Amino acid sequence: MNIAHKINRTSPRNSARNPVWMDGLRVLLGLFLFLKGIFFLEYSSDVLHIFSQGQDFISLHKATLFTSAVHIIGGLMITFGVLTRLALLCQIPVILGSMLIVNPTSGLYLDNTELWLSVAVLGLLLFYMVMGPGRYSVDNKVFRKLK
Repeated sequence: MNIAHKINRTSPRNSARNPVWMDGLRVLLGLFLFLKGIFFLEYSSDVLHIFSQGQDFISLHKATLFTSAVHIIGGLMITFGVLTRLALLCQIPVILGSMLIVNPTSGLYLDNTELWLSVAVLGLLLFYMVMGPGRYSVDNKVFRKLK
């Protein structure tokens, strides 16, 4: 029983204590996802051509709009730190889909930079799911009670 009392009891981890570089990296991640969503809309005809084998056009068009909307809205939410973990959670299936469906068609080579970029983005998404949005975010300024 004494051992349990001697355990160093620390306060719960607060994402407001994260270093500033983590906030900068979160902003860059959000801007990257926002731009990916814009480019996905711009090159949607190429995406439709890739996926047109075996699926109807209506569902493909909805999928491209959904994917770009998730990237655009989620990227802005991540950039400003608004409901960050929800935005990160919505990004994970899209990135997993790109890793498992789109990128393996190019092969698992070191030259396939899109695959490695998707792996890095997925790693950052999981990192911020655990660590939180940081001190310079709307989540921290509005949703946390100041003590």
